[in-house]
Amino acid sequence: MDLAEFVARYTQLSERIGAGVHLSQFGLGKKKTEKMVSDFDNDYQISRYMVLFREPDDELLSYPPDSRVYSINGFEVSHIFLAPGIRELL
Repeated sequence: MDLAEFVARYTQLSERIGAGVHLSQFGLGKKKTEKMVSDFDNDYQISRYMVLFREPDDELLSYPPDSRVYSINGFEVSHIFLAPGIRELL
């Protein structure tokens, strides 16, 4: 999934740009999601518009146990939100 597809999918999943989306909602599988988001995170031009965060365990219970937390460049992450400026890169 390239950046344009990722932003389009994020926009479909979120209530609005800037809202958090659980990484499992992208439907790519854990390993593929971890690689893709890690690659985006390593690119300064992209990562400055991304916020990765981890919700508390009790807030993750509605997600599949093996997909509650992802490893993104060595950090535990469950959600992402994108700042509106990311559209400038498309």
